Amino acid sequence: MEGIRQGGRVALLTQARPEDVIEVAQSIGVGLNGHLSSGDWAIIGYQSGFRDRYRRIIEPSEVFEELRRFLEEGAAPDRLAIDTCGPLISSRDSGSEAELLVDLLGQLGSTTLLTFAGESTGELGLGFDFISQRAALILQMELRSSGRREMIVRKTLRPVGSNGPITFDIRDGRGIVKPEAAPKKRSSDLAPEVRRRVLLLDVPGDLAEELRLWLSEAFDLVYTKDPVDAFPELAQRDFGVVAVHIDRRTVARGLHVMHQLRRAARRPPILLFSPVDVRASDRAQGLRSGADDFVSGGIHPEELASRIEALLRRGRSDVGDDEGAPPKLQMAQGPGALEADDVRDLVRAHLSSPGAPIFSLVIFKPAKGRGLHALANHVADRMRHQTGDRVSVFDHQVEVYLHGALSTHAERFLERVRQEPFKEVAAEVYTAPTDRERLREVIGV
Repeated sequence: MEGIRQGGRVALLTQARPEDVIEVAQSIGVGLNGHLSSGDWAIIGYQSGFRDRYRRIIEPSEVFEELRRFLEEGAAPDRLAIDTCGPLISSRDSGSEAELLVDLLGQLGSTTLLTFAGESTGELGLGFDFISQRAALILQMELRSSGRREMIVRKTLRPVGSNGPITFDIRDGRGIVKPEAAPKKRSSDLAPEVRRRVLLLDVPGDLAEELRLWLSEAFDLVYTKDPVDAFPELAQRDFGVVAVHIDRRTVARGLHVMHQLRRAARRPPILLFSPVDVRASDRAQGLRSGADDFVSGGIHPEELASRIEALLRRGRSDVGDDEGAPPKLQMAQGPGALEADDVRDLVRAHLSSPGAPIFSLVIFKPAKGRGLHALANHVADRMRHQTGDRVSVFDHQVEVYLHGALSTHAERFLERVRQEPFKEVAAEVYTAPTDRERLREVIGV
């Protein structure tokens, strides 16, 4: 927006759809439509399946040459943002892609903003290291488990008053603003003899044996599969960290256990980890339910150990009975409960609210010979109710509201539902805000 204000040309390379870029920009007070039509702005997107095709291409320089032609159409941009660089520099193993990107940026001569997504800089790989050596400024932004957003200056060519952390909030219609209240600070009060003691609660009971043994060698580990056993352990002795292992089947149970742990006096920090990738809404719900940190996806022992070490250094906090409690949600227990929770009312409310969250609506129609309520219960068993997802039966079809779900998340949900005996079930997927007008037609707004 600053580039447009100065009268220059601006280009954005992004994984997001153009409609979503415009919608998000509008939510923080940046209107792009007029600039897009005038040619001041250009949005360039990665194609679907870019990473897989990029891995197979023999000459990666062809991709950067194509990108250069897009960017120089008319004239090279004065400012260029690439959000995120991941597909360009981390989808191949040769390591030369970062050099090709730096060469391209040198030819363009644009002021450039690059983003990298990762839990830590150590996860970003050699491509990030190569680019960071040539960067004029590196900012690291994090969303803490407390909900506080922080920015740290990792590198700058000019002196700054402070490297941070600089706290900030993001507000609808305002963008980045100063935080309204200072967060509570933790105090470490662990005795030296318990700093290495970790209680590992394996909720699904199938944690890889290799990982458990590795952790037992790195820490003084107490392992249990039964949540009921965790509370006597906490009552009998101190722990530096409680690590809770969950999977997609045990999200609700894991969140309930964490809420109970959070109510315990002088409880240790809680690390939630899952071997599978989870939606952002699942992650946020886990943090709200009592986790101090959340690790998901392909779990490496070294990363898990580093997260535990960070929580051991941070220490414990005292929390009241109701602080951080997960919202009380209506759980679907059968056809009656399914029909009582009207997904359409929820969708209508979101469609009429400019600041409503992203969501997906999935509509299932029973396959021939399959009962409506049997399908509804099958769908409900594969949902994540604790994250705000909802299901209802309407007009001989099953309708599911997926809170915070992009279209890709909805597709993964479809894969979980389309299993025998419902493998051939027909489904329609609509994602807001992109499909807002179509949703209005479907819901009848």
